[in-house]
Amino acid sequence: MKLKKVAGTVVLSYLVGASWVSAAPGYNGGGPLPSQFDLVIDATQHGVNSNDGVDDSYALQAIIDNMVPNNPDALTLIQLPAGEINLSDEIHVDKSGLVIRGAGSDPVSGTKIVVKSWSPYGVGSDNAPDFDKKYWPGFAVFRVETRQMHAKEQAYEGSINFHWKHSIEFAETASIGDTSVVLESGKAKEFSVGDFIYIGAASDKAFLDKGQVPTSRRSATHIMTGHMRTQIFKVLEVDISSDEVTLDRPLEFNLPLNNESGYNSRAMPVTAIQNFGLQDFYLTMDTSGSACEGYNTAAYSPQNPNGVLYRYENVCSQDAIHGVILKWVQNGWVKNLNIEMIGSHPIVTEFAKDVTISDNNINGSWNKGAGGNGYFRGSKLYDSWIKDNTIKNIRHLALQWSATGNIVENNYLNEDLNLHGGWERNNLIRNNTVEVPFEHRSWSNGAPEAGSTWQPIWVGSGDHASKWSGPTGPNNVLLNNTFKKAKSAGQPIETWGLFDTPNVEYALGWNGSQFEHLNVDGAPIATWNQLIAEGVFAQIPHSGVNTAGGSWQRPVTEPSEPEEPVDPPVNADCSEVLSYAWGSKQELIIHDGLCLQIDRPLSDKTVQVWDSDTNSSCDFRGMVRALDDTSELVVSSNYVSTKSLIGSLLSFNSSNGCNYLKFRAY
Repeated sequence: MKLKKVAGTVVLSYLVGASWVSAAPGYNGGGPLPSQFDLVIDATQHGVNSNDGVDDSYALQAIIDNMVPNNPDALTLIQLPAGEINLSDEIHVDKSGLVIRGAGSDPVSGTKIVVKSWSPYGVGSDNAPDFDKKYWPGFAVFRVETRQMHAKEQAYEGSINFHWKHSIEFAETASIGDTSVVLESGKAKEFSVGDFIYIGAASDKAFLDKGQVPTSRRSATHIMTGHMRTQIFKVLEVDISSDEVTLDRPLEFNLPLNNESGYNSRAMPVTAIQNFGLQDFYLTMDTSGSACEGYNTAAYSPQNPNGVLYRYENVCSQDAIHGVILKWVQNGWVKNLNIEMIGSHPIVTEFAKDVTISDNNINGSWNKGAGGNGYFRGSKLYDSWIKDNTIKNIRHLALQWSATGNIVENNYLNEDLNLHGGWERNNLIRNNTVEVPFEHRSWSNGAPEAGSTWQPIWVGSGDHASKWSGPTGPNNVLLNNTFKKAKSAGQPIETWGLFDTPNVEYALGWNGSQFEHLNVDGAPIATWNQLIAEGVFAQIPHSGVNTAGGSWQRPVTEPSEPEEPVDPPVNADCSEVLSYAWGSKQELIIHDGLCLQIDRPLSDKTVQVWDSDTNSSCDFRGMVRALDDTSELVVSSNYVSTKSLIGSLLSFNSSNGCNYLKFRAY
């Protein structure tokens, strides 16, 4: 990765194949949050009154439904009053351009929102909340998500984004670094320039082999029929004639048509809530009359068996309501919320892009057990910024399920930073302070596991993570974090001494150029604990951790401007010169004397050659040469890629008499 400053904003550059991609994380590319609004609605004028003990859910939802325009280009502020506001149902923040702001996050002087659980869940056999998973990840006090329904799924609000109902397959495979995809016939017309497009890759054998997923885990449903690798893009260009869609950034993974079990990779138009905000209020749960009522916030012990501090199980699954859900959203923020003792996740994302989550104070959760409860959970979180938060007494701060391009910095935690699995990648985690007590440890059979304790960081790997998600992906970088840990009962919290050397960039799952599974003595680690962490650390750089700065470094100079187009040279070897459209995939029928003119030098650019799609009678094997340089590319398989070509005028020489190929330079 590279880091640079642009007008005071952190800009993250991450490595995709051999190409750098620049992106500032967070709302408006890491820009300041707005303070001016096009429309301001005083909630007290429309039935949301504080300190009266009356449920305000209906009144607040009515303001959203009836008074707020759905316009991402204009901001509407709902201003909540100071004092206590009572809610007893989910608030749907389903309008783009909507900001809900309180009078401050101090529960005494600001806006104190108290939710009364409506106990929406049953209890599963594993004591986790049991609910219809089409409403994943469950209920929240504030749910930022569209309520639009798909024509084939009218029973569920938000089903317009159910990818198994509203999905498109691909006509061609694509590779890491590609900036366009070819959809199945006639489907490009479903997209327009500026739309958002979801792309999910089926987990094929090549991918599972790369992640060293154990064979015994590969028949699991989430691996056979899920998309572990996902990304959301903005559409830059649509070619209806070829069904090709150009993306605003490169793919970060290879895209097969399907996997060996027949499950397809898919694309989907995304209906996102955009330009939204939640800020400046306190949020907690009133447990009276609920299944949580008998429990307390003190530490669990034989003397206090109903304490939930450091208790990693679900004590009242019926009431595991989240604080804030961000699902299918783009360009928003959650700022200065004080979330104390909520039902499960204080903040959880599912397909959220360009979000700033900052200056929040989080303390505790009633349910922190099976089913993945009690997290600050960044699932399918893209290009976002988690910064300056205090996060205490929950289960994990987790990045998981293809989270990518995020910066997590300047946070204080007394629980672990958790790379939870599902091919999260290209994330920068820096300048955080993590102080973990010994009591932060796994539970089983209603009690802490004897001798176990969790470390300041956790990395999904091997057999363990594959049970629910698969391994953590490449190039997650730790830099200048303070990691502290009490390693045994009764010991003080002291410096951990692993992965926290100042100014050393620990790129996990990265060997300097590509993914490498974390390993000890060459064997992929099956789980993560103190002994394994010490082993991985001791064997750097041979254990899947790179510290050479090859994946993340400060640039010496600013990025150079694009090269000026070059004039076509005159070359006696060329009887015909074709012009090449930069970045496109172009079918060629070659002959003696045919040359291809590129509009810029190829130095440090990627050149790809495939077998032809339109002429399948033979497969080209031979040589691609730069006539204005001495560089060349040998084509000996159905796909080759290089950055070694330097010139701008190319010739093609077949060694097997086949004259058909597909070419791309970018």
